[in-house]
Amino acid sequence: MNKSLRSLCLGSALGLFGLPALAQTPAERVLVVSPTVGEVIDGGEKARFGLFPTYAADNFVEARFMRSLTPDSAITLRARLRDGRLDARPYSEAEFLAVREAIARRVQELGAQATAPAAVAAVPQAANPPVSTKAVPEIIGRTYSVELLSGSSFNGILRASNAQELEFETKDLGLVKVQRANLKRLELLTEQQAKKGFQDVGNGTRLLFAPTARNLRRGEGYVQDIEVYFIGANYGITDNISLGVLVPIIPFVAGKAIAITPKVSVPVSEKFHVGVGALYAHISAFGESAGGGIGYGVGTYGTADDNVTLGVGYGFTSRGETSSSPLVVLGGAKRISNYVSLLNETYIYDGGALGLVGGRFHAKRFSGSLGFVYGSNVGGIYPAYLEASYRFGKNK
Repeated sequence: MNKSLRSLCLGSALGLFGLPALAQTPAERVLVVSPTVGEVIDGGEKARFGLFPTYAADNFVEARFMRSLTPDSAITLRARLRDGRLDARPYSEAEFLAVREAIARRVQELGAQATAPAAVAAVPQAANPPVSTKAVPEIIGRTYSVELLSGSSFNGILRASNAQELEFETKDLGLVKVQRANLKRLELLTEQQAKKGFQDVGNGTRLLFAPTARNLRRGEGYVQDIEVYFIGANYGITDNISLGVLVPIIPFVAGKAIAITPKVSVPVSEKFHVGVGALYAHISAFGESAGGGIGYGVGTYGTADDNVTLGVGYGFTSRGETSSSPLVVLGGAKRISNYVSLLNETYIYDGGALGLVGGRFHAKRFSGSLGFVYGSNVGGIYPAYLEASYRFGKNK
């Protein structure tokens, strides 16, 4: 069989079985959108620079931009996902430049925090990087708060960095190496935070008394004393579901009382959470019993330390009666130092408004809060809320 006949047979076979001939595949080259991320953009960089919102953070592995060498010079984003898929999305020149500008803006924001003498780790570029070889934007010598997918966390000084892992120097654990794939959160601490040992004091699950849409993490909980007379406990069953109980320390002479506070919350994004929950109380005294409470929906934007919350709730009774008008709560928290946060919650109801404003002193396990009541029918501001808590279980 001559060469022409063999070529004809091979071409026909490839066509019949749907196999592309290599000679017909358009050639491409890697297109670097920014030297900060290099040729390959991994999951950490996607989160750090807010890129590619069409891909879920927990399913994204890496992506790279490719430029076609055909006359149309088309740009394609080729992404590898954890579920095994390889996805290709066309990008216009304007969309590509928008990604470049987003990275540049974020680098400028980070640069404002990184004026102290420090080297930015970099990995030399290889001609054909096997996985992810790029300039790494983390700052050597600065202190970070690190949270892993497993739930454990620590503060440490970054000593080494490459495309696959980071190495931190910690006070209690010595040198710790962390795979990038295992990172859940990496937060650069200011020099003041690092000096004072700025520490995690919870997941921002409540203001003073009102709940936020942020939930207790799985295995995290606290016991709480409110106004001396009431004691409660809350526990994170999962990262999205928690359950609490509140009872009087001294039971009624002729009866009993108990309140339960279930909550379900879902993170819409890293900083925005939504949730639903209820506070249901039941009282038995003198042969009579009654129950009721409030069911609510709530949204919270921000971090565990600094956030704003908006919620709407309706009262109900165990007899099936519900209130005709809603109760709206608007509040927020602002951490002003390693040990102190300012908090406010305002309840708006049919006919007026009532609020609590105050502060919380918090350490790693213990915290105490003092709130002052104000409102349209109060006629001043008075101390009205006192609370102390002890955190147990999972603790950063």
